[in-house]
Amino acid sequence: MIWTYRIFRDQNNRYSIREVFYEQDGRLLNYGKNPVAPVGSSFEDLMQLVQWFREAFDSPVLALEDVAAELMANPASTPAKKALADRSQTVSFQQVRAQLAEKPEPMWK
Repeated sequence: MIWTYRIFRDQNNRYSIREVFYEQDGRLLNYGKNPVAPVGSSFEDLMQLVQWFREAFDSPVLALEDVAAELMANPASTPAKKALADRSQTVSFQQVRAQLAEKPEPMWK
């Protein structure tokens, strides 16, 4: 999966930046239902986020209703959700602790 930021225009001609998720082959998977805000855990993180936002202006503006319609028309492109009863990939807390214990201690500690 590939994600990026894109500029969206809604039906009221308001613009926002949202996350967009694509398959490796470029097919649209999904998009962020809410606009994103520039918030970082450090000055450098914030600068990187603003740079990614800036790069969104280099791509065509997406119409919110067109993207939503595309997703509705291609339901196979949205990732299938596992049934809650499917626990085949579930790992117990004890398994996680055991796996973490196998890892060497970080050098910077």
